[in-house]
Amino acid sequence: MVQSMGLPTHAFTSAEQFLTSMTDEPQGCLITDIRLLGMSGLQLLKEIAAHQWELPSIIVTGYGDVRLAVESLKAGAFTFLEKPYRDQELWEAIVQAIEKGQTKLKDRKFRQHVNQCLSKLTTEETDILGELLRSTPLKTIALKLNLSLRTIDLRRRSILDKFQVESKIDLAKVIMKAGISIDEI
Repeated sequence: MVQSMGLPTHAFTSAEQFLTSMTDEPQGCLITDIRLLGMSGLQLLKEIAAHQWELPSIIVTGYGDVRLAVESLKAGAFTFLEKPYRDQELWEAIVQAIEKGQTKLKDRKFRQHVNQCLSKLTTEETDILGELLRSTPLKTIALKLNLSLRTIDLRRRSILDKFQVESKIDLAKVIMKAGISIDEI
């Protein structure tokens, strides 16, 4: 069904084969049954989490109950489908899982970019960044750090350049979008 909808697919004979074949973080969506030969689908989800892969996973089973559904979702499953399910139900779950995976990947890459920008800052710039994000006026920052207003302004400009933004407001938006709190800086 998935191939007929135009998506590339890869089938594996076991969870172990899937794990050993992954050289990079897998992309797309995983569909697995709870009951597999060898490692179970639930154990596979735990292995995916241990690798810190952000792979949206759909669990299917003919032997589901509430406890198993909850355990699967806690282990990181995107959704849990009981057999028999409609093709449309599976297709919708796949589309939603792939969209979620793409969003998470985009967010993670953005956070990595922001962390790279942060790593380029000097210790002094990091101190000033924290104050800028607290909306401390430049004169107050200069007094607090015992530096000239000109030095503070030059370092502020350097921070903005390293983050490739034009203003303190844009800088704050970037930091917030990355999910970084002022206390982490």
